[in-house]
Amino acid sequence: MKVDLHIHTTYSDGLLTPEQVVKKAIDRNLQAIAITDHDTVDGILPAIIEARKYEGFEVIPGIELSTYYDGQEVHILGYYIDYKDLNLKKELLDLQQNRQQRLEKIIYKLNNIGVLINIKDVQEKARGSSVGRPHVALALIEKGYVTSIKEAFDKYLSKGRPAYVPRKKLTPSDAIKLIKNSDGIPVLAHPGLLENDSIIHELIESGIMGIEVIHKDHTQIHTDCYTKLALENNLLLTGGSDSHGEEPLLLGTLNVPIEYVTKLKDKAKVKM
Repeated sequence: MKVDLHIHTTYSDGLLTPEQVVKKAIDRNLQAIAITDHDTVDGILPAIIEARKYEGFEVIPGIELSTYYDGQEVHILGYYIDYKDLNLKKELLDLQQNRQQRLEKIIYKLNNIGVLINIKDVQEKARGSSVGRPHVALALIEKGYVTSIKEAFDKYLSKGRPAYVPRKKLTPSDAIKLIKNSDGIPVLAHPGLLENDSIIHELIESGIMGIEVIHKDHTQIHTDCYTKLALENNLLLTGGSDSHGEEPLLLGTLNVPIEYVTKLKDKAKVKM
């Protein structure tokens, strides 16, 4: 019995709708998934409604928040959040407005080097309110400037490339508080991608409650190391594919045990 606790939809930078994600998860015999779009909760309810068609299948309301600390990007996942919480929605709206401003600057830079796309081209690629660089990449593909999302990032959108624009980010502490204030469980995402994972101990002091130990970019050494660290510090274990709907589809391809959900749920009930 497997689960997948890290999935993106068209409401942020995924390629599949929430409904399509649920159907793919059912096809792959998953027992539960978490919708963890970047800085938005708008994809959660459509997934929950679709999941009601399938007995015994659970959609966990989640989110992934981008933060910045000590010179590196740190992603914080939140599970079992109250996605209807007004304060949470207010904070997310601020982040989405910042994304919009960043988008305008990216397009301005692209136009200045002769890459002619506009905001409408990008927004047509984003169903939800969380518009990001992957949507710019899709617009660049459609216009014929690149042939893949990877090429778009490598050529234009990554740090150090001509259309890169830094984005305002929360601190990890801010994200942890925001998730906890909405009754959620904050978890450090894919620590194996950190430039310096020594910050994990500071995140523990800031109130992180779990570590994503299984991830598509983790080696077995990563998984073993972070599992040991989590257990030594009485933290929850999570795991997920970080699927964005790309081909080959990653959703449900990792062996994430359902016990991770059981323990997350138990902790969420205690918090509530």
